[in-house]
Amino acid sequence: MNRVILVDRLVPNLFRLVLEAPEVAASAQPGQFVMVIPDGQGERIPINLADWDREKGTVDLVFLNLGVSTRKLAALKPGKAVEGLAGPLGRAPEIAGSGAVLLAGGCYGIGGLYPLARKLSEAGRRVVFLAEARSPAYLYWEEKIKKHADKFLTLFRSDCLYSGHDLKELLDKVRASNPDISLVMVMGCSYLLFKLSAAATGLGLKTLVSLNPIMVDGTGMCGACRVSVEGRTYFACVDGPWFEARGLDWQEYFNRRKAFLAQEEQALIRFDRESWNRTE
Repeated sequence: MNRVILVDRLVPNLFRLVLEAPEVAASAQPGQFVMVIPDGQGERIPINLADWDREKGTVDLVFLNLGVSTRKLAALKPGKAVEGLAGPLGRAPEIAGSGAVLLAGGCYGIGGLYPLARKLSEAGRRVVFLAEARSPAYLYWEEKIKKHADKFLTLFRSDCLYSGHDLKELLDKVRASNPDISLVMVMGCSYLLFKLSAAATGLGLKTLVSLNPIMVDGTGMCGACRVSVEGRTYFACVDGPWFEARGLDWQEYFNRRKAFLAQEEQALIRFDRESWNRTE
């Protein structure tokens, strides 16, 4: 089992979990993820790698405290252990090339994009980082990211994403001040992926999105995470999680994301009821 080194709340409802995982840390690459099992009764959940320390043998995970499994992770204490950790999984995205890269992340995606900002910077490519959040209170790791980003920009949901009508205009301004942008990479909630990729591809920019579909095993065996791109079927866990946004069947993706919504809500209700009973 993997020992918990640190559990820290970064901003409301977003947590950082540091785990002892020397084998994962030794081979981790930017853009990959791990599958975590919180306890003996838990499911496997995919979480993006936000950082790692190869010498210490630790990995950093940033996650949204939303369902039963993530609530269990948020409640862990240092010295305890998760039931299981598998990884690193997924294909690391190709970063070779020239021109600046726009990294756009929201929620857990801000942390998940940090390793990519670091690697792109080390490779000599300019990095423009766009952090999306509900409000300034939900931003984190700004100073950490700025060490590897040539520009750090913010996008608050109240300013843009609720209406969506001026998002393309905002990206157009970003490109106008950074005409060498040749690639956009987006990580975060499904809504952010869809809105930002639609705006970016509409401007003719190559756009990669890190998809976060439901996964069961994370090794391509179950097929739960299948997505369609240009009419072809892929498994996000082994073929992704990075895919070109152009040609992605977004409607299928959204439908599959909601497949177990009712069961997830019932599980959360039961978990909250049981937790309440234990505290009485």
